[in-house]
This record gives sequence, structure tokens and C-alpha cells, in this order.
Amino acid sequence: MLFWLLFLKPEQSRAKNPTHLMDVYSLGVILLELVTGKPAEQPASDDSVDIVRWVRRRINATDGASQILDPCISRTARQGMQAALELALRCTSVMPDQRPAMDEVVRLLQPLCFSVHPQTPLTAEIVLEP
Repeated sequence: MLFWLLFLKPEQSRAKNPTHLMDVYSLGVILLELVTGKPAEQPASDDSVDIVRWVRRRINATDGASQILDPCISRTARQGMQAALELALRCTSVMPDQRPAMDEVVRLLQPLCFSVHPQTPLTAEIVLEP
């Protein structure tokens, strides 16, 4: 149950029906897990915070992105991971209307996938229903 709650957005507690912007937030949390190598919820401790707060606290520090990105990421993949981090931050915006639409998220992720695996062409275009 705790795992599921970590992907819930601040506005979901007062929303009656889920929205696509809630899905975008959840995807942003997953992106943050991927680029940081950390779980959505840190192990219980006095300073336990969810991954969104953890990243936001560190991103504004000097050289914040280098403190956030998973150290196991190769130097060649860092540029793409930086772009994924920036997208994840947009997806997890506290203000739902500041989050990108899912089709924009897909469009922004496609070149990142290709840059990591240039030999794998994107053969099918993803079409999202509204």
C-alpha cells in the first residue's frame, strides 16, 4: 500500500476522478527512480522523504544534478539522463497545470531512447488517446 501511495500526487487526495496529469506525475516519479537509482521512498529514518522532495532539495545546490544522478550511469549516458531528470521534474510539478501532457512526455522521451540505443530504430509511432 505504501508503494502505491508514493506515486499519488498532492492533488489526488482532493480529486474525485483520476486525471491524465496524475498519470504524468506517477511517470515522473518512475523517471526519478531511474535516473537517481533510488527507490521512491527512502528507508524509514528521521529524515525520510519521498524521492520528489529528495531531488528537489538537492537540485538547487551547486552542481546539484551530479549529486542526484545515479553514479552507475556512464559518462556517455549522462546528457540523456540529465534531460530525463529535467522531464521528471516537470512531470512532478506541484502545480498540475504546469505538468506536460502525456503525448509531450512520450515525444520528449523518444529521442532519449534512441540516443541510448542508436541501433534500435523507433519503428512504431506511439499514439495516445485523449
